[in-house]
Amino acid sequence: KVQVGRTGTLTPVAVFEPVLVAGTTVTHASLHNEDEIKRKDIRIGDTVVIEKAGEIIPQVVETVASARTGREKKFVMPGKCPACGADAKREEGEVAVRCENVFCPAQLKESIIHFASRTAMDIEGLGESITDQLVDKGLVKDYGDIYSLKAERLERLDRMGDKSANNLEDAIAGSKNRPLNRLIYALGIRHVGEHIADILARRYGSIDNLSGQKKEDLVKVS
Repeated sequence: KVQVGRTGTLTPVAVFEPVLVAGTTVTHASLHNEDEIKRKDIRIGDTVVIEKAGEIIPQVVETVASARTGREKKFVMPGKCPACGADAKREEGEVAVRCENVFCPAQLKESIIHFASRTAMDIEGLGESITDQLVDKGLVKDYGDIYSLKAERLERLDRMGDKSANNLEDAIAGSKNRPLNRLIYALGIRHVGEHIADILARRYGSIDNLSGQKKEDLVKVS
């Protein structure tokens, strides 16, 4: 299957029969990109060898060509986003295929999850299940909408009682005190990880200053 990440990247994922690897049962493994699938000649219906990279992340090591029956099919990356149906294209010189719709709901969900993660704004309670509901119900359409959420509205979500709703509202309010570098990282800007976010925060001091910079100024930052 193909998953859509927060930057719109379409990532092929292998789905296989449950197998015990290094003490846990796994059923999925990232295939990274179209080039990697071609390099390993992985086909739909193949028997594959699985291992855990660093004993943590499941990966497909190779296919078992001798087990092929002739019914296996070559995988083709979709030309449309599986989440929103918008065009998905691969830019020249890149391995990633990306959805071109900036309003893609799958991108928004992944972006919100990243925004709320521990190393970003650290909003405890705003996980995958709650994020899915907030986006599907139209309650959150961008980062700013998170800060308008109140306990009374959150209580209507599945698996969200009175106490959980109040805890999440408090966690959202508390995240307003995070330092600038955490906010910059939380925004999920392509190529801006934690280290670059630290540099930008020290250099510009505020979001207003940062957003006013031109490309020529940013490339000089070190």
